Amino acid sequence: MNILTDKIIEILKASLKEPLNVKRFYFGNPEELASADLPCIFVQPLSKTVEQLDNVYDLMTANLMIGVCVEAGKYQRKNQNEGLAERYLAEIEGGRNLDGTPIQNSITYVLRNHFTMEGTALHQEQNTVWGERELTGGTAKEIHLYFTFKVRVKNTS
Repeated sequence: MNILTDKIIEILKASLKEPLNVKRFYFGNPEELASADLPCIFVQPLSKTVEQLDNVYDLMTANLMIGVCVEAGKYQRKNQNEGLAERYLAEIEGGRNLDGTPIQNSITYVLRNHFTMEGTALHQEQNTVWGERELTGGTAKEIHLYFTFKVRVKNTS
């Protein structure tokens, strides 16, 4: 699963680092984060199953979590009735423009439209969970996006 995780990080970094000011990308879910490293994206392998297709290829089904963590304090402004950290997370997750079209600088859009790896398909169902993470001196806002990838891999050298 390392090649799949590395490929996802590479694509997200190329598409989201500059326009969304993402500071760090991690392989795995970091236990401690510094506010200077936020916003960050991490890709955590969760599970995989392997089914032999023939004498050359296996079908690997991999479940991964892609997390985004932001420091809420960086997005606070006086006299606003909107959680700007939550808006950032909603838009990077897979938000929509006012006309209903997908935001192109979102994880869902990038993976569905720019992920290419021979023999790989992104399962179109996804689940997103919202939460928080304790930071030194505060609380960060966080989302976890759960995706399933199906990858045809060689089982011989």
